[in-house]
Amino acid sequence: MATRPELNTVSPQVARLARGLKLGANSMLVTLFGDVVAPRPQALWLGSLIRLAAPFGINDRLVRTATFRLSADDWLDATRIGRRSYYGLSEAGLQRCIHAGKRIYAGDAPEWDGRWTLALVRGDARATIRQRLKRELLWEGFGAIAPGVYAHPNADAGSLGEIIRAAQAQDFVAVMEATSIEAFSIRPLQALMHQTFKLGDVASAWQALLHRFSPVLADAHGMAPADAFFVRTLLLHEYRRVLLRDPNLPEQLLPADWPGRTARDLCHDMYAALLDASEDYLREVVEVSDGNLINANRVLRRRFGAGSHAEAAR
Repeated sequence: MATRPELNTVSPQVARLARGLKLGANSMLVTLFGDVVAPRPQALWLGSLIRLAAPFGINDRLVRTATFRLSADDWLDATRIGRRSYYGLSEAGLQRCIHAGKRIYAGDAPEWDGRWTLALVRGDARATIRQRLKRELLWEGFGAIAPGVYAHPNADAGSLGEIIRAAQAQDFVAVMEATSIEAFSIRPLQALMHQTFKLGDVASAWQALLHRFSPVLADAHGMAPADAFFVRTLLLHEYRRVLLRDPNLPEQLLPADWPGRTARDLCHDMYAALLDASEDYLREVVEVSDGNLINANRVLRRRFGAGSHAEAAR
């Protein structure tokens, strides 16, 4: 697919948004596949992945190495057509993206009823099972309040069940519910959550994200396609990185000035403003193994409530 040279050029002022960030090839490709490919499961040509990654300082060698590693880790499936390689999400990779998407693109945490979900992992579980459970539970928003004890105030039972089954840990995890007793102060619980989830560090990370992206919000709606794609991907990449550390606690357990609320509002507004132009860019530069890139606007507009904002901006 031939593309106009100017279409692929990210403007210098927009490119500066990435200054000081460490953008790993594996992590960036996970962001791309989760945001671009998951809503329209197709296999992308390796050359397209190289083109999409280039503005982030990731060269073709790093992309090739990353796709190999992600395939080995059962994130991606590789398909060979002629002399070309195409990569799509594996079944396991798609499930991981669906789980992540529930947190990344969802709205605020639901009203809390005071109940906690506890996942208790047996100490005699194999190390590989414990490690996988810890990684997946922390990403799901559970906090490790003690060795082998994970707690979540708004756990999704379906997602938790899928995590346990995927780790083949049905015989090693007990799931329970707990509630606070109203006669006792909530302050120790708030302090425990602050320690468990390192909320001070998370707040600093949210502030850094706001400092980096807030200045370009006013210009987001009118950006050129290459710029819009760059900002959309970089924003999601950094948002996902911080969200991995943020448990999305109920309002009752958060400080009054919690910056995570402002960061989610920023993503809500920017994603809507960047969506149309960034999709134009993807349709122009991406080649897939079967036909054209599927139009996924209906799905994408539901992310962060983007549809209502995008339409209001027109």
